Amino acid sequence: MTEPAEFVTRRLHADGQDQARVGDQSRGWDQGREAAFHADQRRRRVRRLSVGAVAALALAGVTAWLVAAPEGRPEGRLYAAQLDEQAWPDEWPATTGLPLRGSPARTWATEKDELPLPAATAVGSIPKEKVADGLRRARDFLVAANLDPEVLQGAWPAEAMELLDPQQPARAELTEHLREPGLPDADPTELFTRFDPARLTPARGGIRVRGRMAFEAGGAPGQISIHADYTFVYAVRRVAPRPEPGPAPGTEEVARVVVRRQLVLLYAASDSPGVTAGKLIPAGYRRQLGNHDCGTVDGFVHPYFSREAAAAERPWPVVDPYDDSKDIPDGRPSCTVPSRT
Repeated sequence: MTEPAEFVTRRLHADGQDQARVGDQSRGWDQGREAAFHADQRRRRVRRLSVGAVAALALAGVTAWLVAAPEGRPEGRLYAAQLDEQAWPDEWPATTGLPLRGSPARTWATEKDELPLPAATAVGSIPKEKVADGLRRARDFLVAANLDPEVLQGAWPAEAMELLDPQQPARAELTEHLREPGLPDADPTELFTRFDPARLTPARGGIRVRGRMAFEAGGAPGQISIHADYTFVYAVRRVAPRPEPGPAPGTEEVARVVVRRQLVLLYAASDSPGVTAGKLIPAGYRRQLGNHDCGTVDGFVHPYFSREAAAAERPWPVVDPYDDSKDIPDGRPSCTVPSRT
């Protein structure tokens, strides 16, 4: 085991004057080497700090230049390619790499998460178990109409339609709207979110949802009224005729559309004339679509990509699509120009 330095010094002193001089010289050499080591460490720290400061200033300068640079300049795209996408300006469109970059919806639930429900309680003569069943069916309808992968890809919303009461005219009307969509009132986007599979497909990791649900006694005995207010965010890719180029080389742009829905669904706990127990009746529904072409009514949602949005005439109100603090205004138009997506 190595002896402490003070013990070594004492032993050298006891052995004679020459050995003491050797100890003094050894300590002096160690002290000099230690001083040189600390000086070198200080120089290294200063150099690291300088390099880090220069890098930070350079990144800030490039980012500021990107904000001020015209979108069409190829130099801007080259600079952007050198930066992490998180550092891109908000004005630059999102890509398949980060389809929800800059969107508050990135922390919301995904399409794979189960939407939470309010705690069920008995309503009048309707037991708690029946109320819970009604809430689950309302959630199933929202998911089947707005999050089912096949429906999003343009398929017929069979599961959602099956949840609706076949004795009620609303189901027959929606069926007709799906078969023959058109203005002014036969627009399937009233209740269903579907994209034209020949043109668009959802981007991986680009779907989010947030909302709330409440219930109360319905207008008829044995019936509850379920109120749902949900906002769905979709980032979609272009599949035809080719992918949409992103703002930097090697990137692909996604278009984001925000769909907010407010629904009133009636649920009957038992059969009655013209009403089927366990089925839903859409008694009221409003929707607000941010970044959708309301001039095209073919049963699909048509979001604008950045170049299309810049060239299009969009005579609709500018709205924050994530603000759900107020009810959706009644009447048309249901389209809005989003202040952010």
